[in-house]
Amino acid sequence: MSDVVRVGKLEAARRQLQAAIRLMFEGGDPIATHTLVGAASIVLSDLVEHRVPHKSWDRFAQEANNLKTENYFNIMREAQNFLKHARDDPDGTLELNPTDTESLAFFATLNAGELLSHGGLGKLSMEESVFQLWYIACQAPAVEDAADLFEQALKVFGDLRGCSRTDRISAGKRVLNEYRE
Repeated sequence: MSDVVRVGKLEAARRQLQAAIRLMFEGGDPIATHTLVGAASIVLSDLVEHRVPHKSWDRFAQEANNLKTENYFNIMREAQNFLKHARDDPDGTLELNPTDTESLAFFATLNAGELLSHGGLGKLSMEESVFQLWYIACQAPAVEDAADLFEQALKVFGDLRGCSRTDRISAGKRVLNEYRE
């Protein structure tokens, strides 16, 4: 029996993302959570660009915010770049806002969904699906087509937009645990 783990890029990114979502909803370390989300996000962004570039949520966000690709990724990956490099700023510090991790994870789940549906590879995991609805219940995106999604999120979570982060995380943990059982 071998201890070697063989994994493809998509599976690795999804496993990182799912672990990060569980960690987030369990109140785990926000630095470790962001590191996992960041790693998954990069791989999922790269895979979407290779396989279905016209479905890239990163591209949609760049266009919606009128940002050049480099500027967009500098903003989206500021924390994860800080967390993985010390060459240029060995004494640097970071103020990490956990909502940045949540937004990065949301885009990662959207990209994962595009990859799965395009490749006929199945559906999002329970963690990824619960997270998407949770994020929508927390953020209520101002997207015309999102009204149905927001209604679904309300049915599962209630309106989390005005809740404290602690209450939002508790709601995510509760629902994820309910669906796991």
